[in-house]
Amino acid sequence: MSPKTPFFLLFLVLINFNRNTGCNLNTGSKRLADTATKSYDQFLNKSEKQASEKRTDSLGVLLDTIDFQVKTNDLVNYKDGVIPWINLDKPDNSLLQLIQKDEVVIHYNKVTVIIDYPLTNEYRFTLTSNTGFTRARLVKEVSQAYYNIYQEEEATGSVKTIPINKRTKMYNRNQTNGKYGVWGHDIADLVLTYIIVYRSPNGEILLSLIVDS
Repeated sequence: MSPKTPFFLLFLVLINFNRNTGCNLNTGSKRLADTATKSYDQFLNKSEKQASEKRTDSLGVLLDTIDFQVKTNDLVNYKDGVIPWINLDKPDNSLLQLIQKDEVVIHYNKVTVIIDYPLTNEYRFTLTSNTGFTRARLVKEVSQAYYNIYQEEEATGSVKTIPINKRTKMYNRNQTNGKYGVWGHDIADLVLTYIIVYRSPNGEILLSLIVDS
């Protein structure tokens, strides 16, 4: 036996060990990924359920409910030719078909808008106007606010959004840990269905958004 033979045998042993260990590691990683995906799905289901059951009557006295309907030629999915919501992602095209877009639906000079979906920490901002607010103005303001939220979330979080083309088993947006704790949905998923108007006990006009995905 050559003096080099023991080293050769050792080399073969190491190769086999690495191969077996690599398989175990890959299997373990897959199991961890599957567990993480399942846990996140459970989190999303719980969060969506809580969002659908949210109570807004604690905000104050209900004043009005504003709907957003968009005309469409798609009579297969919308038999009456009306989509009962408007996209918040780049809504300009939808605004052209928004029914009664120029109607003043809020006749107050100052309102506070509440955004809480899909956020862990809600965001509020104030709008002012001397002539009240039309549907078109409200959609534009809400859409821009969402863009600002998502940008600030990305800038302030250490956990970044996984790009859509790199999502494998998880189609939904991952939860990030920025200022607002955005979870579950990209802006492209979001549509505005209603705005519910309240007067708070201190006289503030609050707009609660009913946003779906």
